Amino acid sequence: MLNRYLDGATTNEEERILRLYFSTTQIVPTEWEAYKALFSWEAKQHDSTSHGHSVLARTAQRPSQHHYFAIAASIAALLIIGAGIATMLQHSLSKNYAIIDGHYTTDAATIRSEAEEALLMVGATDDETFDAIDILAIP
Repeated sequence: MLNRYLDGATTNEEERILRLYFSTTQIVPTEWEAYKALFSWEAKQHDSTSHGHSVLARTAQRPSQHHYFAIAASIAALLIIGAGIATMLQHSLSKNYAIIDGHYTTDAATIRSEAEEALLMVGATDDETFDAIDILAIP
């Protein structure tokens, strides 16, 4: 019957017989001592339950305020994450944009004028380019 128990093939009645045997028998073969401890523990657990449900299982069925708070916090976190993803997607769906002075903009006229201004600030004439090459002695 132990092999059937280990294979998960025993009935509830057979498991009750095993619990009864190992919890009441004082001397068992050495190779069965681990089973004696297991079935003795199971027998105590079975005796401490009422109508087949343990006290712990019954209390787990009643959600506490802490449980509701955890659910509310999880929902709030999911909403915040969803809003962040939606914002990121909104910005990434726009093909043409620029960050100007830390602000996101898609206005083509503003982007063009800022780009032209930046090019004028760093632009050089052909003579200035050649003078720089001569100064660096680049062949």
